[in-house]
Amino acid sequence: MFRVYLAPMEGLADPPLRRVLCRHAGFDWCFTEFIRVTDEGLAAKALLHDAPELENGGRTPDGTPCRVQILGDNPQMMAKAAALAESLGALGVDINFGCPSRFVHHSGSMLLKEPELMRDIVAAVRDALKSDILLSVKIRSGFFDKSELPGIMEAVAQEGVSEVAVHCRTRRELYKKEALDWSVLAPLHELFPAVTIVANGDIVSKESADECFKETLCTTLMIGRGAFMCPNLPKVIRDGERPYDSLETLKVMREVAQEFLDMGIEREKIICDRAKQFLSYARLGSPRLREFFKRFCRVKTVAECFTMIDDEIKAHEREISEEE
Repeated sequence: MFRVYLAPMEGLADPPLRRVLCRHAGFDWCFTEFIRVTDEGLAAKALLHDAPELENGGRTPDGTPCRVQILGDNPQMMAKAAALAESLGALGVDINFGCPSRFVHHSGSMLLKEPELMRDIVAAVRDALKSDILLSVKIRSGFFDKSELPGIMEAVAQEGVSEVAVHCRTRRELYKKEALDWSVLAPLHELFPAVTIVANGDIVSKESADECFKETLCTTLMIGRGAFMCPNLPKVIRDGERPYDSLETLKVMREVAQEFLDMGIEREKIICDRAKQFLSYARLGSPRLREFFKRFCRVKTVAECFTMIDDEIKAHEREISEEE
């Protein structure tokens, strides 16, 4: 019933992470992190760096289609960036009106206060793309208040837009747990029947996916940090697969560190920090990984990183063998 997407998480869903998570999860789509489009435009070299999938038919090595997400406030430059992505092999383009990062100024979710500018950007990008290139938009449920959502949808759900993903918090609410409100999505299906509404926000398990569907009537879901807590979450949600246990998640963590090495990223701090970052989210679904995280935080070298992970995997496997 469900289609499940990997969210374009800033600082998380970069090429190495996409390669690993897509390999395990069976996502229907993944997205690049947002790619900034300035008044100077976007160079092909920069686009290929952030979206290496373009050199593989627009897909990750396992075959997951990858949508290029762009962020900016200049309609003409955004249109040129979209056309460039298409020329390099993009299967789809996504426009970011949802990022609440403090480093994003007059773009991302800041434009939720300017529906006319959003309308112009979407129209320019659509006109720049061939009709067979999927165009989608990512927004939040408002800037100040969720009552703004219908007006925002009116601006972005234009002819030629296939999907609108809605993070079910306002820009002001950021990621506050108590602020999440899935219920705002249910009325949108009738108001905007030509687009698919994609639900986003705190979908971290089969149970939360089912609850989200009850409240939103959305069968297309976008998950972010839940993919770290349970690396095969889409298969759990969609196919009824057993969730990865802590041992399997540890092995995925090792793959993440190895992927950074394999892609030529050799700086010790980057690899160690990204392994710690993965574990910081993965531990939320496992008491055992929470304990391991306390020790792993002291890692400073790549050699130490792999040694600690391998030792933990062996200890875990030994315990399982003894229990059997």
